[in-house]
Amino acid sequence: MKNILENYNKFKNYEKLIILFGFFGLTPFILGLIDTWFNYPNLLFTINLTKNYGVIILTFLGSVYWGMILESEKTTNYSSRFKIFTLIWSITPALFGIIILSLEQNFSILILSIGFMISQLIDEIYKDILFFPKWYIYLRRALSSIVIVVLIFSYLIIANI
Repeated sequence: MKNILENYNKFKNYEKLIILFGFFGLTPFILGLIDTWFNYPNLLFTINLTKNYGVIILTFLGSVYWGMILESEKTTNYSSRFKIFTLIWSITPALFGIIILSLEQNFSILILSIGFMISQLIDEIYKDILFFPKWYIYLRRALSSIVIVVLIFSYLIIANI
């Protein structure tokens, strides 16, 4: 996160906007954690905001790979097997999210945090293959770390640990 903030003025305008939107995107996670902390089990929001928003964001993280494969100019040198694997990965977080949303048990939030960890691991594997910009990987690391901590705290509150 330090690297991103130190170099913020060097980024192009659209990159700055992506970084800002990324950090603003943490707001529902933080609000959901606060709601869980102070109001559980009678949540202010009628849904578990942290869990439901987390599934949406997890799905979005997979869709990045769908877009990368569709941008054929940069991926023409990759094998069909690689492209198929990448497309399968691109929908896996959404399928993972459906399972998480269908579970009423408290541990589904832990499963969601594992989904974010796996997604970050895939990003780390693909970072050099698909040529993600360095700043994007740093941003993903920072955001994923914060989200995982929020999800774990939410679980601990709900599980009454």
